[in-house]
Amino acid sequence: MSLSVNYHGFFDGNFGIAEATRLNAAAMENAGIKVNRISYSSDTLEKSKSDTPSDALINIFHINSNVTHEFFSKNQDINLAGHYNIVYWAWEFPEVSDKTVEFLNIFDELWVPSDFCVNIFTKYTGIPVMRFSHPIQKLAPSDEFNFEEYNIKPGSKVYITIFDSLSTTIRKNPEATIEAFINVFKDDPESVLIVKTHNLDRSKDAQKVVEKYAGISNIIIIDEHFSKEKLHSLIQKSDVLISLHGSEGFGLTMAEAMSYGKIVVGTGYSGNLDFMNVNNSFLVQYSFIKTSNTKGLIAEGLTLAKPDLQDATQKLLYIKNNFGSLHAVKESAEAQIRDHFSLESIGNLLQIRLSFIDQMDKKESSTENSVGNVFYLAEIDRLSGRVNYLEKTLYNKIRKKVNIFLKKVKGKK
Repeated sequence: MSLSVNYHGFFDGNFGIAEATRLNAAAMENAGIKVNRISYSSDTLEKSKSDTPSDALINIFHINSNVTHEFFSKNQDINLAGHYNIVYWAWEFPEVSDKTVEFLNIFDELWVPSDFCVNIFTKYTGIPVMRFSHPIQKLAPSDEFNFEEYNIKPGSKVYITIFDSLSTTIRKNPEATIEAFINVFKDDPESVLIVKTHNLDRSKDAQKVVEKYAGISNIIIIDEHFSKEKLHSLIQKSDVLISLHGSEGFGLTMAEAMSYGKIVVGTGYSGNLDFMNVNNSFLVQYSFIKTSNTKGLIAEGLTLAKPDLQDATQKLLYIKNNFGSLHAVKESAEAQIRDHFSLESIGNLLQIRLSFIDQMDKKESSTENSVGNVFYLAEIDRLSGRVNYLEKTLYNKIRKKVNIFLKKVKGKK
């Protein structure tokens, strides 16, 4: 009997976790594992399709930790009893909420993409925490991204930064990247920075950042959903990728750029240190800050890195002045990804672990009680959120009526 898994995730999505899910599944299939792909809508978290019957006894749930409760509340028909249930999370902060830990400990095993994540979660749980990095898939050279379409002069040195506007600007930190570029290349007509984002219309914070730089001639802001082919074409045609992030669970675009032998400048902190080092990239110094005034997008008081703008500027200046002598850095970057993060190498690691799990007694791994707790906690969380929403809505209605009444009273005086 061949080894098989039920892989639950956002297989049709056009964002980082969806691409990571597809890559992990491809690595498993490359290693001879049968993957039952069960896809869900990222908007509703409801099942959208299943390619094959989900009859395997190993479940993998590649769902962000912040929506896992809601996911199980909306999908209570998933068969967990008698299965070995794995959850795959990427996380960017040393702090983990009590609610997340309570939910995590119901599962049999946690998979994460980096040692950074391993070090975080092993402080909070006693279940196995296994690192399985995202495999990196290079595509054939492509002209899908066309310089002329975006008014980029042929022969320009192309610097890029890539982020989803919904991933919060405080974490992705595009402003620091833009400022460092301006410090070095403001008056350089031969160098251009492409700020590639999407979902800009759904993030006022990101809009405020990029609008400040919209009038600078050598900064091109692109707010579009690219296909994988077009995004990789952009990376292929670029010279340098910059990520002055506050934290990354892994850092997929940095690894993808390195796979094509590109120069990568990134904050020397978090998941990207699994593949970036002083020999194959440029790591920017940093200090630590705590999140504040997050407007509910993420929790308050979480730890992030604050990259040193002066150090980033110096590194970009060094790259500018020594561009022709960085071949060893580029070759080392490409070799690092090729040798350690290919579909084959990651697939083989997944096959070893899943073969071991396949020999275990699934009935002993997930008790009926813990399976019930998954849906119980998910439903409690959903109902609590609904109550909080109603309370807030009622409070706003009452406050509005009180304000109207006070205005009327004031008008009579």
